Amino acid sequence: MKLRCLCLSIAVGSTMFTTSPTVQARLAYLGAWQNYYPTSTSDDIQCQLCHQNADGGSPWNAYGWELREIFLGNDATTIEEAFILTEALVLDNNPLGAEVYDEIISNFQPGWSDGAVNSVFHQAGDAEIETTNQQPAPLPMTGTTAYDFPPKLEDPIPEDIPVGAIDLGLVEVASGFNAPVRAVSAPGINGSIFVVEQTGRIYRVELATGQKTLFHTVQADLVPINQNGDERGLLGLAFHPNYQNNGLFYTYQSEPVDQSESADFTVSMPPGREILHRSKVVEYRASNASCNSAIRKTRTVMSIDQPQNNHNGGDIAFGADGHLYISLGDGGNRNDLGPGHGVLGNGRDNTTILGSILRIAPLSNNAANGQYGIPADNPFVGNGNAGIDEIFAYGFRNPYRISFDAATGELYTGDVGQYEVEEINKVIKGGNYGWNWKEGSFFFYTPTIGIDAYVSSVASPNSPNDLIDPIGQYDHDEGISVIGGYVYRGSEITELAGQYVFGDFLKPLLYLNPSNNQISKFRLVNQLSGYITGFGQDNENELYVVTNNLTSPAGADGKLLRLIDPSVAHTFPSAVEETSVCPADPDFCVPIITKTQAVSLVCL
Repeated sequence: MKLRCLCLSIAVGSTMFTTSPTVQARLAYLGAWQNYYPTSTSDDIQCQLCHQNADGGSPWNAYGWELREIFLGNDATTIEEAFILTEALVLDNNPLGAEVYDEIISNFQPGWSDGAVNSVFHQAGDAEIETTNQQPAPLPMTGTTAYDFPPKLEDPIPEDIPVGAIDLGLVEVASGFNAPVRAVSAPGINGSIFVVEQTGRIYRVELATGQKTLFHTVQADLVPINQNGDERGLLGLAFHPNYQNNGLFYTYQSEPVDQSESADFTVSMPPGREILHRSKVVEYRASNASCNSAIRKTRTVMSIDQPQNNHNGGDIAFGADGHLYISLGDGGNRNDLGPGHGVLGNGRDNTTILGSILRIAPLSNNAANGQYGIPADNPFVGNGNAGIDEIFAYGFRNPYRISFDAATGELYTGDVGQYEVEEINKVIKGGNYGWNWKEGSFFFYTPTIGIDAYVSSVASPNSPNDLIDPIGQYDHDEGISVIGGYVYRGSEITELAGQYVFGDFLKPLLYLNPSNNQISKFRLVNQLSGYITGFGQDNENELYVVTNNLTSPAGADGKLLRLIDPSVAHTFPSAVEETSVCPADPDFCVPIITKTQAVSLVCL
């Protein structure tokens, strides 16, 4: 008997599904499936259940039938419970050993042969043979097919990164840092750069002399940093564009969870699993921007719960528009799955804040917490539930470093990969950069039984067609973790003008030619020791790299190095005076306890 689909239209929620008046009993199932599997299209929903081909001409899918019976028979109250019960009853025969759950979140429906293959109900010839409440399965019941995940790409990018034609020298400016991760310049403060240590200190370095002075520390506010390996800590620093006059600067730092206060953004965790730390963007004010003056914390701008310790992103930078951009990783864990990652992962979901680059106006107050503003032209403002208002772009795994081209204002990020591919992205407003649909320009798959996640050149069903591929990528034959840098706009290395300079933690120092997106290695005239942990740009647009001598956030031999043209005599910026002692700040007051135990305020 040939079976085929009968297709009429009915709306469930906001999605138009194809069904008939006699399938009302299945609407609860379809609605639950749609909620669990929100990227389904109407074609998916209309053909979820029974057959292995869209025209109904092939054997039925035993798994889909059993799942439907369990759910509609009230043996399970949620679609998730039905998955678990069905898994124990029906073998999917997947040659890669993927569980049904993994197939569903990767948009491969369990037991399908290819494409959108299951029909909601069937009919024999022109006579419908279903009843209102049940749909009898044809006999004999057959097993499922073996088509599931596509083949793995064993070597996604077989070509080696070539050595380019640009010679580069490195000059040590300062050393003795503990786990440096960033070098940041302050507007209007020429001749200095500020080095950020992951463990909580910020040093001001005079570029002419290499003198370093402690500028500020947030160590007391941070979570305890595991010196054997940790991605938390003081990760970002940005000075307000008007810092010279207002003294405001901002940090991105990892703090313990304070149960007495709620985060601005959180994630859903299963019973027994707790939020491990909280990422905060904090505002500080220096009483005198021209010197190492009194600094006070003015407020917490934003707080974000993190489900795991890794993939924090953590960079912040002001754009030419005056807004503050904040990079957030997917929250940790492999594959962007697990507690706190929802059903599909945080990166691909723009209704969760993780896995995104945000854009806010820190001196405005129209956000829900009243501590910052949301620019009216952010891409998801006014779109209801179509995306969080603060998001500028999404689909990132761990955008560890962001920067703006000093000439064009374009935003770049290095997004750290997982098993195979590291990538450089040019970030546009509203862009979806693919994680965890993709890793680099390749499609990402997550079977969990007997095989790790991998990449393939075969697209997953229903993957969005608006995913933006990186402008540059390399695989783990060449490195392990991309460290984003800057487009070079200085004047000393003329051959490097307009090239994006970046690196890998394992110390290949690289540049990307924007005319052809070719990544090349520098010809270094002196050896780069240690591991690359970050980059910096001074007010003259010259570039710096920071390194650490250890792979973990420990040690005391981190360095700040300047990139130079080795073929010409190098000149540092004009000498500056030693860091001056600031005058007293009349607004800076501290409490003291007298001998009589009275508390008084002393204003300096």
